[in-house]
Amino acid sequence: MRVALIREGTSPYRDGAIGTWCQRLATGLSEYRFHLVTVLDATARRPRGRSEPPAPADQSTPDGMTTTTVWLASRPLVPDWGPAARRRRRAGTHAAVLLCRGMLEDGQHSAAMFRSGLRGLAVIAADGTHPLGGVPLAPILLDAWRAGAGPATTVARLTGRSPGTGLPWPALRDAQVTARVLERAVRALCVPVPGVDLCHAANGGLATLVALAEKWRRGVPYVLTEHDLYLHAPLIGQSAGRPAVRALLLRFLRALTRLGYAEADAIALPTDRTRRWAMRHGAEREVLRVVPPGVDPREHPQLRDEPADPAVVWFGPEDELPLILAAFGTLRGTVPDARLIVAGPERSLPPGERVTFTGSVTDRRELYPAARVVVISGRCDGMPYPLIESMLRGRATVCTDNGGLAAMAGMGALVVPPADPDRLAAACANLLTDARLRREYGTAARHRARTLFSLGAMLDGFRTEYGRVLAQRPTPSAPDAPSQTGRPTGLGRGAAPDAPSQTSHSVAARDGVLA
Repeated sequence: MRVALIREGTSPYRDGAIGTWCQRLATGLSEYRFHLVTVLDATARRPRGRSEPPAPADQSTPDGMTTTTVWLASRPLVPDWGPAARRRRRAGTHAAVLLCRGMLEDGQHSAAMFRSGLRGLAVIAADGTHPLGGVPLAPILLDAWRAGAGPATTVARLTGRSPGTGLPWPALRDAQVTARVLERAVRALCVPVPGVDLCHAANGGLATLVALAEKWRRGVPYVLTEHDLYLHAPLIGQSAGRPAVRALLLRFLRALTRLGYAEADAIALPTDRTRRWAMRHGAEREVLRVVPPGVDPREHPQLRDEPADPAVVWFGPEDELPLILAAFGTLRGTVPDARLIVAGPERSLPPGERVTFTGSVTDRRELYPAARVVVISGRCDGMPYPLIESMLRGRATVCTDNGGLAAMAGMGALVVPPADPDRLAAACANLLTDARLRREYGTAARHRARTLFSLGAMLDGFRTEYGRVLAQRPTPSAPDAPSQTGRPTGLGRGAAPDAPSQTSHSVAARDGVLA
């Protein structure tokens, strides 16, 4: 059985743990043949010295797994001129009207319009050409925006918001910026997927678009796993600091999320928090499962010795660095000889601060033995591997109550409010100065991690979901014909070869004309 594992750009194009998760899933389920599809949007980093991304060669791609990489920000294939092209543009315009009306309004009717519009674009994109080629998306979006605005009442003029939708009052510039972002996003409907029996979207957004297109065009079922909420989708980063654009993109992502839940054959989410979120957005309870991320306990054996220094090791995003530095300054008042090890690039600090920066971390296992206490802060993305690994090692851990961190830690960590350096410093001081308390938390953490977050449990969960979905499919699809080795192909024009290889696809075409 072949499975297309679809992810929105991750390492080396964007930071995140999805690459690690994909690697563990693909290598663990050896009874399936995986094809990795990586979709890169305009916010993904271009590797230095390259105008387009190479085929993925990072650690997240196991040996023997074929790959397809698509950069959506490159020039799209567009239809040639002529009657057929005009018919395509008319169909694309009609689909765009339904898409825009559906995402800006609420209710079952609007959801049906959004689905019909997106499905129409998927049909147009079946041959790899851009479904919105030549379509005036900005005027269409502005018309839909104004149509849902309602009358220009006094309240609307005073508040600057449309009484019909609650969105900011329609503006041409905002519609143009939003149209540019949406036009690139729907190019994901063109992404080529070789002949597979099952698709697995590793997140919402662009990955869901690829899975939806495969289901609608070829009847391929898909499993959906969302590691983060659409409120934090990379697509929103293209709003150019314009609140109206951000609001419109959130409407698009909300409609897409609800459609993805409705069409998915199985929804396997990493936390109970994301499960509740999915149910609030219309997901059916019958297809929902919670499959937590897993770590192999053999790779993280229990640590029985502690370092001589009262050292704290911190993991977190860069924007949380001021929090841990402020907390450490307060901690030094209670534990003067405390030392802080920051897992991240070095920053300039006053001398004598007893703060060490590790630089880029390739293996976190080297840091846990150096810590008496591990601190993890920042918003949880559904896969807080440092938290799980620290718990498996039996280290006393402090985490902030962001997202799903507290729920994952349970009684295995001290949980403090976010953005509160004083409470964070007090929790670290309690653990650093009380060896018995550290042992108690370390023991509880290791037991919880081995029970709930083992790699075997994660693999068994997805093995069950894959088997259930495939058993309901009447007829498995036949693999597509392999594309010519070494010859670049247009988006959607060729399939990845069956033999293990790495193939990079571009959305560009010569002179913008479909070859």
